[in-house]
Amino acid sequence: MPRPPYDRPMARDRDQLISLARIWAYPLWRCVVRSAAADDVVADVDFWIDCIDEPDLTALDRYSRFAYLSGALTEFRTLVHYRLRSYPWPLRFVLKKLYRPSPTLILVADRIGPALFIQHGVGTIVSAESIGSRCWINQQVTIGYSTKGRPTLGDRVRVGAGAVVIGPVTLHDGATVGANATVIQDVPEGATVVAPTATELPQRHEDDGAPA
Repeated sequence: MPRPPYDRPMARDRDQLISLARIWAYPLWRCVVRSAAADDVVADVDFWIDCIDEPDLTALDRYSRFAYLSGALTEFRTLVHYRLRSYPWPLRFVLKKLYRPSPTLILVADRIGPALFIQHGVGTIVSAESIGSRCWINQQVTIGYSTKGRPTLGDRVRVGAGAVVIGPVTLHDGATVGANATVIQDVPEGATVVAPTATELPQRHEDDGAPA
């Protein structure tokens, strides 16, 4: 079925950008496929495309997917640089100059399993003991230290926008942290924790013409 006319210019633009990205991203891709993290990056690519869920991207071959994500999304580049952290620092320095990571995303962990999706990644700080596979982290999230330690995320964990997860807590497999929730205790497997909903306060009354 042909695309509607208003979709055609956008599709053409994307096709041209992907063609350019395939050339631009090739040195980074070669570093990935030669690294010990190659399988993890492949899993990342496939998971990001599944999460974005756009048919035009799903139809691309794997390298074109990688090239598109690397060119369009700085948060994806940040994850790729994390995967390549075992490379010698001079090479990593050059790659970061050529393929700049997100300036507002910090990603630190002893281990990150395959298939981590970071949606937007604006103002996001992640410092964890470990992160499992197929996790999803939104924007403006803080995952980090207290004086006692830092969090551990299991598999298939999702952390919503604005959430704060602090200290040596564990988000067990399948846990979900809702937007703006603050977590300072373990979240059981498959559980969902949310922030308090907005509550209407009693109206303030004037007394002798002055606000209460």
